[in-house]
Amino acid sequence: MPVHETRSSRVVVSRLQIIGVRGFIAHGLALAVAMVAGGCAAVHRPPASIASLVTDADSSRLRERALRDTVIARLARRVVKRADHTVDVLLLSGGGQNGAYGVGFVRGWRDRTDAPMPQFDLITAISTGALQAPFLLLGSTAAVDTLTSLYRNAADRIAPSIDWWFWLRKTGGLVNTRRYDTSIANVVDSTLRDSLRTAFAQDRQVVFGTTDMDIGTGRTWDLATTLNGSNGLVTTRTLLRAASAIPGIFPQVVFEGHVHSDGGVVSNILSLLTLDDYKAMVAKVRAAGVTAPISVRMWVIVNGWTTAAPMVMNPASLKQINRRWSNLSFYMHHPQVLEGLDYLARAASAEVPGLTMQMKWTAIPSELAIDPAASSLFDKGWMQRLETLGTTRARSAKPWDSIHSPYVRPVPQTP
Repeated sequence: MPVHETRSSRVVVSRLQIIGVRGFIAHGLALAVAMVAGGCAAVHRPPASIASLVTDADSSRLRERALRDTVIARLARRVVKRADHTVDVLLLSGGGQNGAYGVGFVRGWRDRTDAPMPQFDLITAISTGALQAPFLLLGSTAAVDTLTSLYRNAADRIAPSIDWWFWLRKTGGLVNTRRYDTSIANVVDSTLRDSLRTAFAQDRQVVFGTTDMDIGTGRTWDLATTLNGSNGLVTTRTLLRAASAIPGIFPQVVFEGHVHSDGGVVSNILSLLTLDDYKAMVAKVRAAGVTAPISVRMWVIVNGWTTAAPMVMNPASLKQINRRWSNLSFYMHHPQVLEGLDYLARAASAEVPGLTMQMKWTAIPSELAIDPAASSLFDKGWMQRLETLGTTRARSAKPWDSIHSPYVRPVPQTP
């Protein structure tokens, strides 16, 4: 995400300046030996051409349609199975360390007795949300505790370190993600897979996104298909790394011959289904003989804020302006996506007979974006504050936010 990209780039440059060129070269031989011994290598990709990418794009289009059709069919079966003929859809955004807010919110939500957290039928996820999704599909106390521990220990076990050989190693990133990769391997194991298979057998599902940098589109991945496929655990870990590979900061991931990056490049919230898709779901439910009213409840957890922090701009600084527009373009799409989901819910309720759809969402209050710790990478104190904030908000009388336009700043909240 741009805020992390900007800060990490500055850190690398400033530290190189502090060390000095001579000092940097003096450490060269020892570090080079360590690099080779550590088995670190540059990222390589197989040969490709524009013509081959156009062909691949056609195949990708068909796979995307097939995935959506599978999701629709599963949701329809869930509607039929559930006595209340309701499906609950959770959308988890990206946000890096700010995912601690989502974890805290879920913990507080689970504690409520008046409006308890439902068992989710579909979870869509981007970036850090993709790491959260498997545990929230399970929804058990043990699963949520494992997820909480993952974020509470992120500063020590996940946070990437500066890769001082980024200029030589050619990984496409500035940081060494070895600790992060190890953490994914530790949590995405056979125990998690076996637990998820029970949920998958009930037609409950997770879909997460990456960005195909070659084709220039998003890609969606069905966790059940991925985990149950050949070499499923390794493939899933690879795609989860790709799903959160911030461009220019994290090493990019080559999968099936294509360069994949953080899914938030396309959209930080994965809407996935359209109005026509929900119409198709209802048609399948009716074909199964269910005539009762159908309800779809969409719950959105934004692991971040929906408006960028204010900044005093220097109109003569090309560097600052370039950073600012990148930052704004990332955050300004949040309220637009949320507004689109709200319109989807209203349109579905109005146009599809027998279907009622609602959408609720929560995000970190935008005024917290100006906090100095907000621009740190995996700051332990900041993450603890966000977890507490999320828990407090979920337990409060007003846990959900109101839609706002990207043309106005939201009214400040009392954290």
